[in-house]
Amino acid sequence: LVARLQALHVRLNAERFDGTLRAVPVRVSRRMRSRLGHYVPAGEHTTVEIVVSRRHIQRDGWDDAVDTLLHEMVHQWQDESGLRVDHRATFRRKAREVGATPAAKRVVDQPRPPRRLAG
Repeated sequence: LVARLQALHVRLNAERFDGTLRAVPVRVSRRMRSRLGHYVPAGEHTTVEIVVSRRHIQRDGWDDAVDTLLHEMVHQWQDESGLRVDHRATFRRKAREVGATPAAKRVVDQPRPPRRLAG
């Protein structure tokens, strides 16, 4: 999955961002349960990376995972352009421009209905 997502980052960068984004590590997280994906900007104690939830890939399929990667790449574009990393108007405009879903979040874990007991 990581290799496929990493190759997809390269392809989407070329096709949708004119190759302007830096190559960044893409990671799949087994622990991420409340987010579909996450962009981590460089900080004092962190390095840049994009993380996609394994649960999201398994439950929602590859097409949704691609959309999530593209969404996180818009955050990368914001960061590399010196813009605030958020979900405001600039983000939404760029997301629509590159074909990503501009929605800030979606439920990952749906509560399961209570089990009925026989009897």
